[in-house]
Amino acid sequence: MTDLSKIRRYIPSAVYKQIECGTLTYVNEMRNISTIFINGSGLDIMSEQGPMIAQELMSSVQQCCYAHEGTLNKFLIDDKGMLFLLVFGLPPLVHTDDPTRAVLACFDMVKVFKKLQLCGKFGVTTGRSYCGVCGSARRMEYTVLGDCVNLAARLMSNAPANSILCDDATRRRSTTEIIYNALAPIKVKGKEKMIDIFQPVKKDYSSIIGLNKKGMISFPWHQNAFGGVSSGGLSSAELQEGVIRLCSIKSWQGISKASELLGSGFRKEIHNDKALPIPAEPSMASKPPKGSPFKEGGVVVIEGATGAGKIEIAEHVVVHSILTFRMFPVFGCMGPRSGDSLRIACDLLRSTLGIFRGTSKTALPDDDFEALKLLNSHKNRCLNLLQQALSKSDLILEKAADALALAVEVTVDLLTQFSKSDSVLLVMQFEYGTSLFPSKLQDQEIFWQTVNTLYNDFIKTQTADSKPRVMLLMCRDARPENAAVKAAEGSQTRVILKGLETQANVAEYMSRCLNLPEADSNLIPSPLRNFVSDVTQKNPLYIRETIDQLREHHIQVNETAGGVVKNVECKDIDKVNVSQWGHTAMIGNTVCALEALDPLEAAVLKMSTCFMGPFTLGDLAASTASRWSDSTHFDFLLLFQAIRKLLDQKMLEAVEAPAEARMNFVRAETIVQEITDDGKVRDIITQVKKSEAEQEAERREQVLRSLPEFKRDGQSAAEQKAVEQANEQQEKDEAAKEYNVHTIDEAEFEHYQQIEDAEREKKRKLKSQEMRLLFAPHLANTH
Repeated sequence: MTDLSKIRRYIPSAVYKQIECGTLTYVNEMRNISTIFINGSGLDIMSEQGPMIAQELMSSVQQCCYAHEGTLNKFLIDDKGMLFLLVFGLPPLVHTDDPTRAVLACFDMVKVFKKLQLCGKFGVTTGRSYCGVCGSARRMEYTVLGDCVNLAARLMSNAPANSILCDDATRRRSTTEIIYNALAPIKVKGKEKMIDIFQPVKKDYSSIIGLNKKGMISFPWHQNAFGGVSSGGLSSAELQEGVIRLCSIKSWQGISKASELLGSGFRKEIHNDKALPIPAEPSMASKPPKGSPFKEGGVVVIEGATGAGKIEIAEHVVVHSILTFRMFPVFGCMGPRSGDSLRIACDLLRSTLGIFRGTSKTALPDDDFEALKLLNSHKNRCLNLLQQALSKSDLILEKAADALALAVEVTVDLLTQFSKSDSVLLVMQFEYGTSLFPSKLQDQEIFWQTVNTLYNDFIKTQTADSKPRVMLLMCRDARPENAAVKAAEGSQTRVILKGLETQANVAEYMSRCLNLPEADSNLIPSPLRNFVSDVTQKNPLYIRETIDQLREHHIQVNETAGGVVKNVECKDIDKVNVSQWGHTAMIGNTVCALEALDPLEAAVLKMSTCFMGPFTLGDLAASTASRWSDSTHFDFLLLFQAIRKLLDQKMLEAVEAPAEARMNFVRAETIVQEITDDGKVRDIITQVKKSEAEQEAERREQVLRSLPEFKRDGQSAAEQKAVEQANEQQEKDEAAKEYNVHTIDEAEFEHYQQIEDAEREKKRKLKSQEMRLLFAPHLANTH
């Protein structure tokens, strides 16, 4: 195991996990992947600086690939230049948006080639390919093979310098973060027909964030919604309709808590595609309650899984606050894409300038940087970095951290000045999206540092003469150690969303998604209601997706001749195959989470589905019993660790054993094993409870044995009592002894592995010999 850890950097992660878990035979498979071929030229590797530049290029390409959770499969240097093969979609790094990730990684790598003054050509394709090992028993290599892999190489060779060419499959499966320009079809080697090709262009975020000149609010999440879903195709009116549908459910935990903090309930009439009638003074009729952050300043945290309703609540809070409390919003949002630290800097600056433009009597320049220079209170402060950031210059990526720090400093100064006359609502959002390992995202650290700085320098420094300063924080998992989260915890304003919670809420939301009159949930059949509730786990986003999928073949809304809804008809609900919904966030993200599991964890999860009720570690171990008795201890340890990881990911749930299950053990003392935190296996004697009938039988026998005339095996009661006392003393002496502890060290584990490998090789040879004997007559006839 120690040697395996040393060579990990030389082995692809897909192979390493299989070797580590002893399941290498399952590594070969067919799967959908996105492939990138890169050709680099313009570098003389034999020159004095050649090796150093090649090393920098290699490191930078790796960094770009890993930042988007991809895999670098090959790197070659020959007389034609440098060749890279990158793959997105190999386990454990599988995402629903792998085509998007592949193209975004190419954009970052084009910048690397330009920086090093080299020429790079990129070809990107998506399709089903063979992913596995090839070679002989002496030398094997993990690679990808298939038609789409070959096509990526052809597109690479036809791409212009520092440009990217993509196939139609990549275009169709990408999100709205990328715009594709169709080029003239080309003829490539190995294809009879012309191939449609496209050149991707990264979609620019709108420079208008927050309060705009029309008196409306441009929400940053309207441009791109993360989590496997894009809102790019929806209008502002449609997005606001989504807020109304969800927040109109009065008994939903999310809106009830928001209404409690705001001091009034949800009003759907304020959510429309019109200019907001911002009052000159806060409303006296509707004030926030005492102790609410909207009255005295503070922090509100909205926490929950993707699609749980965070964005809908935040949008309602922002609109209600500006219309009722005259509290102006400032936004700072980050997503799972690499380099989003520049986005949060630009969002903070632009939305801050938006509220100054909307309230200032003096007209500010339309150019954001010129407006910043005009409002800058520290004239000796250099703002050149912010000019580059706001102009979206590629050079700023090298100094992103400095630019963000300067943007936060300027934002705090401007908001401190603004809050003397008007209240401020600082909305901070971070979404993991489809990232499988968010704890390794560098941007996540940047986001929480920014939140901490804004809280300490702006929210916490509120004075008696300033208006309320509120921070609204949205995230999937809030960090308890963060100062802003601690403040929300202390004021009981940390809201953890857990879906719609009740069947009644699910039915009401379904009726609104189906546009039933007056949201009449009684029109929804019970089988449909139960199916949607069970499949979606009461997640609003998943409910919307499920309704959209079922409407194609399984749901029909019947209307009268006058257009009035008569009923909702449910067809063949028991024949729905949700596995075909891989393009949805509900199924796609679930499949990707399963693909990201280690082989042993996946095996444990599969075995757990075979049990009708609760199961134990011993139940799982019974199906994987080793031939070697001592190695069973190590098998138990591996299974225990796999279960712990699945519990952390909430794929398994720890429950109390049912009462009837506890009575099904053997009525005797039994020896069980406990795996301690330090990896040791300890034998423990456990007494099993006896039934009432057994206890009554023992009581009767005790009464009989206490009689003077009672004898058993020729012994009187006194003699029997003496024997029992001697036995009890012997049991106490044995119990006082230390428990037997057996530790499996690495050398012993390697010894067992060698024995098992030898046994497997022996079986393989026997099977091969049997096959030769079986086909020997046929081979003789052919000769």
